[in-house]
Amino acid sequence: MAHWVLKDWNDEENRFIIPGPVSGSDVHKHFQGHFPDDAVVEITEASGELNQVSFHQLPGIELARGDTLALPGVPVAAGPLLYVMDRLLGPDGCPWDKKQTPETLIRYLLDESYEAAEALVANDTDAFIEELGDVLLQVVFQGAMLSGTSFADVAARQAQKLIRRHPHVFSGESWDTSDEVRKQWDNIKAEEPGHQRSAAWVFPALVAAKRLSKARIFPQSAIYQEFLALLEVYFDKDSEKIEEILADAAWAVAAGGSIHHQDAEWALWRKLAEVAQETGAKSRNGGKKRISRSLGE
Repeated sequence: MAHWVLKDWNDEENRFIIPGPVSGSDVHKHFQGHFPDDAVVEITEASGELNQVSFHQLPGIELARGDTLALPGVPVAAGPLLYVMDRLLGPDGCPWDKKQTPETLIRYLLDESYEAAEALVANDTDAFIEELGDVLLQVVFQGAMLSGTSFADVAARQAQKLIRRHPHVFSGESWDTSDEVRKQWDNIKAEEPGHQRSAAWVFPALVAAKRLSKARIFPQSAIYQEFLALLEVYFDKDSEKIEEILADAAWAVAAGGSIHHQDAEWALWRKLAEVAQETGAKSRNGGKKRISRSLGE
């Protein structure tokens, strides 16, 4: 397949160009599953005439010498996923996908990361591969919605960061042990510009709630006060089983949310975000710093 090459097309986009002579059947067989059947394939004849066919029509086509075939997207790495994402967000795409924002997708970014971790710990390789794909989808989805950037920008920036933080691999320096690597990594990272904004409440919901509580930040609602008082009643009845009581109470909250088709973790997470942001807005200087320090304990 050495003659199947990626070319830059008019300095605007990358396209995967396959020159003839080649059998459309071979192309379809090789890339089947990469693109949907209705994806548009462009065939340019040696005369310059341009024809468009659907991907599923390729088995009946033969390309002569001088003809070229342009696949609907780059068929390696994230290329097929980027093509599918572009279709989903396009004019004839999915109404749900097009309705999303980077903020509405946060829950899925976190959920998919947990599911990938679960599959890894369970030593389920097949499930882990699938869940890593779900994590990648969230990266591609977020990248597609950010203005002025793309997945390619995200990937290139990460590659640059890895090169910068590994001079012992890419710049001729010599660090022999993992401890040395860790120390130099931290030193390089410390020299890089920091992020201007902070949202330290972004933890698993119960962890974030505990940390906000340490900062003396609580919901100002009757529901919060009533549930807390009820928990204290159970704690007083059996002070040696507080952990079990907390577990059962948290489980009951999760089950109650499920009954009403709601996610208790996500509901609490959103509430924490609102409270933390409102508190930070009221105290942009000392108060906000105090909250961030407490959350980072």
